Amino acid sequence: MKQKISGFHQDAVGDWVADLACGHTQHVRHNPPLVNRAWVITPKGRDEHIGMELDCKKCDATPSSEVGEMIDDPIPEEKRRVAEAIKGACLKTALEAYQHAKMSGLCQEGAWELAMDAIRSLDVEAVLGQLPG
Repeated sequence: MKQKISGFHQDAVGDWVADLACGHTQHVRHNPPLVNRAWVITPKGRDEHIGMELDCKKCDATPSSEVGEMIDDPIPEEKRRVAEAIKGACLKTALEAYQHAKMSGLCQEGAWELAMDAIRSLDVEAVLGQLPG
């Protein structure tokens, strides 16, 4: 079943995953020469693909009655907007802290710990204050 991409996040190993409108997720790796998705490695490329449709294999495997329930009970737009803002801020904060730690010479484990600490210290009120209206 075709579903629109509503956002992106990275999994635990840094591969990009598309968040679908149905609530499911799907990896969108750039793995040349097998899979060429260079657009996924830049913020601009990912932004340009919001709204693009992907085949959701999980929806295909879900009985149609359950799919109908998922579509009829969407997350309210305000809650989705807040959740997306916080998710985006967490991902940005973690990625920046991780990259800074690696460039400073920390090992993988140390960089990961710094990234997690950066998320823990994220000022959620500041993130919410940046939301429009």
